[in-house]
Amino acid sequence: MRRFIAFFEGWVVYIVLPALALLVTADVILRYVLNLPLQWGNDVKELLLLLVVVAGLPGVSHDDQHIRVGLLDNVLPRRVYRAWSTVRHILTALVAAVIAYAVTDLAFDMARYGDGAEMIAIPFWPFAAFVAAAAALSAVAELLRAITPHKKPATDFSAKDG
Repeated sequence: MRRFIAFFEGWVVYIVLPALALLVTADVILRYVLNLPLQWGNDVKELLLLLVVVAGLPGVSHDDQHIRVGLLDNVLPRRVYRAWSTVRHILTALVAAVIAYAVTDLAFDMARYGDGAEMIAIPFWPFAAFVAAAAALSAVAELLRAITPHKKPATDFSAKDG
């Protein structure tokens, strides 16, 4: 699973992120130095940024790195912590699956109605399909986390630094 997620994230890291950086650089230079802004630049930058942000979702789920407040993690007994952790991963998987389903439906609607960017002929449905795929991968990763043994966090936040 980790290799598949790494491949999923990898093409974004090696292709989309540098393209986004080049586009932003070119747009800034053209806009502020030559007074020739790219009319389509904002549309493309927003879509590329969407890919960059969403591509990391499955990896975050797989590595259990979602932001959460663990106020009780250190005080719960081990058995209760394991049960809570399993429930948390199942709930997160359900939410990700609902998102994947809803965005898949949206992608079909976008393709049917021809929704696209305003200033350049880029259809939106492939981007929605990518979001749906990322959410589905995240759901699978969360389910896998739910069935693996959970260790209590080792960090004791009650101790003072220093």
